[in-house]
Amino acid sequence: MADGDLITTIDEFQDEYRKTVGQTLPHRPSKQANIDNVRRFGDGVGDYNPLWRDEEHARASRFGMITAPPPFLFGVTLGVVAGETGGIDRRRVSTEYLPVNYAGAEIEFVRPIWRDDTITASETVGETIRKTSSRIGAINFNTGFVTFTNQRKEVVATIKTTMARYQNMGHTLEYDRAPKEGEGGSVVEPADPLVWERERRGAETRFWEDVAVGDALQSLKKGTYSVTELFLFTHGVLGTGRTSRTALEAEGSADLGGGGRFDEEHARKRRNMPGQFDFGPQRVCWLSQIVTDWMGDDGVLKKLNVQIRHPNVVGDTNTVHGEVTGKSVAGDEHLVEVQVQNLNQSGLPTALGTATVALPSRSG
Repeated sequence: MADGDLITTIDEFQDEYRKTVGQTLPHRPSKQANIDNVRRFGDGVGDYNPLWRDEEHARASRFGMITAPPPFLFGVTLGVVAGETGGIDRRRVSTEYLPVNYAGAEIEFVRPIWRDDTITASETVGETIRKTSSRIGAINFNTGFVTFTNQRKEVVATIKTTMARYQNMGHTLEYDRAPKEGEGGSVVEPADPLVWERERRGAETRFWEDVAVGDALQSLKKGTYSVTELFLFTHGVLGTGRTSRTALEAEGSADLGGGGRFDEEHARKRRNMPGQFDFGPQRVCWLSQIVTDWMGDDGVLKKLNVQIRHPNVVGDTNTVHGEVTGKSVAGDEHLVEVQVQNLNQSGLPTALGTATVALPSRSG
């Protein structure tokens, strides 16, 4: 594509994007939730809950079979295309001029994803809102609406995705990465052992009556983020696709592994990141995991709203925390609201949000 066709300013991008609001994108990705794909997803996000891995455990649960973890949706699609470029020809929007980052998701989980379901996604372009940041300048927060259906034409979930598009600053985003006072230097904690050492509620029912506002969830240690963690998510969740020469040349990189996150120079120059960095949905999955670990096999994750506030780069050490902030009854559902956040080694919340969970009641 000729350089003259490129969109080079945030104002031009906003104008072109708004012309496409309401369009449904033609691409409709799909994935089967077979046991291999479900287990690979768990490998990719570091979630070894036996409810979605162990056939014997799953058979004894209320499901009677393997189901996919709620955020398996991201294995179908990250749901970012509508928010990245709307209906604009994607070749016209380059990170050389206009970097883009994942800003958050509002997810509503409608029904389980059963083993061997085929899930298909459809994206519709939402509105864009202009805001100003002292660090970045003008930012357009673009929304995309993603609907996930199974082979029975049932809606299993919806996501409202928010993407942040801004003018390339020519310098990296700065944020607090220094270890908290008293930590004694760099905090390094291998991620792999933590997957095996995690304790979960599991088959022991957590009843609504036994939960109180202010209860803390058992923290979820994710360890030090590494290139291995980046590629486990890339390959376990997204797949093992190859990059075309055209895409490499357009992005000015010899290696777009991890969606361009592995190439540190590309991350700095094209995404304004301080180094190799994660996929925003990876942390959304972490925030989902602390909730599903806590609620047990009989709980139902209804909603999860997450904001991605700061980068997570290779070398950062992450821990997810949660706290019960509300209880209510709606019809025949006994609901709990949980605040969740991912803190890095500085104690900086890089991702935060709220989850709504339905728990069994002792009253039936």
